Amino acid sequence: MLDIVPIQAEQQEQIIAATEACIYQASTALDYSFEPIPVMFDLKGRAAGMYKVKQTQRVIRYNPYIFAKYFTENLTTTVPHEVAHYVVDALYGLRNTLPHGQEWRNVMAMFNADPSVTCSFDLDGIPTKQYARYSYSCSCRTYELTKIRHNRALKGVRYNCRRCKQILVAKHG
Repeated sequence: MLDIVPIQAEQQEQIIAATEACIYQASTALDYSFEPIPVMFDLKGRAAGMYKVKQTQRVIRYNPYIFAKYFTENLTTTVPHEVAHYVVDALYGLRNTLPHGQEWRNVMAMFNADPSVTCSFDLDGIPTKQYARYSYSCSCRTYELTKIRHNRALKGVRYNCRRCKQILVAKHG
């Protein structure tokens, strides 16, 4: 297994330029002035990109390792995918649309981009997060929940079985 080296400044500049070009294309086509958005290369794990809103700050995050391994593919798929999330948020608000709903698909069509929700890249050599798993069960099966979902369950969030609809209960031991 060869460890992938994250993209360097030159490729980051190409990605930022592609992101800005998509935003410009949306601005022109929709006659709307979109604010510039920060682009960061700090995403880790299995996702190639992420559009994030924290309070009033919007940001697009890219995974520099996945881009290093699949640069061209991500330039043509991940960049418009994340910009489409930004455009939909700016126009409609995230609470008023589905993450990959009709509005998002319309923006992807405007970009002439593949509206697939996920990619199936071989992540061999790419650092990914490894979360602890916790066993939860119902009357028909056992689920392995991530540490994130386990912590949410400890705070009162309830998860239901997809088959029998019962609430999942933590297995101790």
